[in-house]
Amino acid sequence: MATDPAPNLVFVTVDSLRADHCGYVDAGTGPTDDLTPTIDRLADEGVAFTQAVAPGPRTPSSVPVFFTGEFMSDDPDWTMADWQGRQGRIGRHMARFTHLSERLQRRGYETATFTANPWTTRESNFHLGFDDFNEVSADSDDVQSSYLSDSTLFKLADAGLETLPVDPVGWADKKEWFSQWTGYFELLQERLADLSEPFFLWVFVLDSHQPYITPRRFREECAAWEMYYSILRYWHGETADEAIPPHARKMIAATYRDAVRSVDAFVDAVHEATAPYDPVTVFCSDHGEALGEHGNFGHEQTLYEENLRVPCFVHGTDASATVREQLPLRGLPELLTELTEPGTFDPRRHTRPFAVSQIEDNRATAVRTTRWKLVTRQEGTRLYDLQADPDETADVRTDYPAVASALADLRDRHEATQAEKGATETATADLVTAERGSL
Repeated sequence: MATDPAPNLVFVTVDSLRADHCGYVDAGTGPTDDLTPTIDRLADEGVAFTQAVAPGPRTPSSVPVFFTGEFMSDDPDWTMADWQGRQGRIGRHMARFTHLSERLQRRGYETATFTANPWTTRESNFHLGFDDFNEVSADSDDVQSSYLSDSTLFKLADAGLETLPVDPVGWADKKEWFSQWTGYFELLQERLADLSEPFFLWVFVLDSHQPYITPRRFREECAAWEMYYSILRYWHGETADEAIPPHARKMIAATYRDAVRSVDAFVDAVHEATAPYDPVTVFCSDHGEALGEHGNFGHEQTLYEENLRVPCFVHGTDASATVREQLPLRGLPELLTELTEPGTFDPRRHTRPFAVSQIEDNRATAVRTTRWKLVTRQEGTRLYDLQADPDETADVRTDYPAVASALADLRDRHEATQAEKGATETATADLVTAERGSL
């Protein structure tokens, strides 16, 4: 009996997209229900996960886990203040484990990516397992700087500052964060047409990342001057709540909503461009975004819901469901690998009663269920009842000691497992390197 061919796979990752800004997640609960009509439609047609949990609150603590299924171990050769050291740590982690893309290569997939995030580069070993790796960044040989945006202001600023002997405002270090998908989408389409089937295409866009630079045609709430106020705030590092006056908070929230509209338009464009190839599409965000909650804007080293709960859906399989059980995105390698075999996808096979998330230096850990979250930091431990207190304002450990104890036990087991894996790091890396060399 003939078997169905392996489907093409499209994996869309969006930076900093909050779950509650996608209408399908909490429909009817707020003013953000109409921001994402395409995301909502595709989620409704496929498998919609309403309780997807990111492994970490920022890209370095999240996306390496997406591709390896493993948290990063403690590593003495880096500090949080050292960008290159942080890149190096990610690179060592990515070299140590077999990537999702490598799994798919071994199943006969041609693999390609367009990534605009500067943490997911060749320097951090994200190119491993990709036949066609396109790094959309200021100093990339893959995609020139002019493709970062189709904004006239961006192009003028880029051209002008490139002629100066020094970089007075740090543009070279930050301009990739100003990327717009509209700047490089035609190039993506050209590369897509060259792929052999079955293919795996990963696209990672930054449009909903600070400073929320949105093409004019997607801006419904903010004028250009409001958007560029957000740029200035970002450039000067103003992310603490006390630095933002009330009128500016509203402006930033509106600017973010317009950025979400741009992301939805990107999803629509990708869906249309890939439709002739009949792919299975997986969509998620790498983490969320704070908009003033708990005294923060953006995504700091915190483990609150606004930073960990993210949208996720699978479209293009025979399955259709709304899954309200918890989906830890640490399991994405298994989920995407399962999708290579038509007719085998069981969404609930990938749900778990608890999910673990960590900040980048592993000094804070959250253990979450659909109702409870235990957060342990150096300064102490707190238990939140997410049903009674969704804003995570009250520590209820003394009210529910048995719950706190059970989650603490899960945390301890997780940390013990991580320590064991760290102890075998060299042997694991040698084995994976040998496997790569044999292919």
